[in-house]
Amino acid sequence: EEASTKPQEVQKTKNAFLTNMSYEIRTPLNAVVGFAELFDTDHSPEDEHVFIHEILTNSDKLLHLVNGILFLSRLDANMIKIDVKPCDFSKTFESHCHNGWDRYTREGVNYVTENPYQELVVDIDANNLGHVIEYITANAAQYTKSGMVRARYDYIGRQLMISVEDSGEGISSEHIHRIYDRFNNDTNKGSGLGLPISKELTEKMGGTLEINSEVGKGTTVWITIPCQASVVKRKKYI
Repeated sequence: EEASTKPQEVQKTKNAFLTNMSYEIRTPLNAVVGFAELFDTDHSPEDEHVFIHEILTNSDKLLHLVNGILFLSRLDANMIKIDVKPCDFSKTFESHCHNGWDRYTREGVNYVTENPYQELVVDIDANNLGHVIEYITANAAQYTKSGMVRARYDYIGRQLMISVEDSGEGISSEHIHRIYDRFNNDTNKGSGLGLPISKELTEKMGGTLEINSEVGKGTTVWITIPCQASVVKRKKYI
């Protein structure tokens, strides 16, 4: 029974991948091809900046999607190694936040980073934790059209605690239980790769990732990474 069930599960996974990802891959690819072909049609020179903008935007979407798929395949193949080294997290936190949400910034939304440390040297995998922060902040910015996106962190009880809060659309109770499913596209909003990758990477680092969300009231993501600090210098506020 186990021998017959395994191939069925593999086939089901393949079918789910093709069903959910075909739309996500073909949509930006068709846009790139379509706008590129417009250069060979009758058009005014003023339209060309629109063509170029759409080509670059959709190429960027396709690149990030392919990178996400390749990253998942590396996770599955156990090719992602956790490399723990001393890192001054106070110097890297804000750049990871900006790298994540810069692609989705909108007018009318306030993007805030709260960095309470002048220096915080902790033993972490800075590279993989950076990936997690960028995925989470990108998700928050992507679905926040007004209000704010706020990222902050603290070091408490030998744990690095990071939170990303937004005032965006939120996630309904009927979808919250499936947010970690790979290629989950029930809401037809994105590929659904960011959260599964973030959760698997966080757990690989020995940490936890939790989400609290309500439709119309936004979402908060908490990331906790166990680590040891060798230098702790808080900023002095007057």
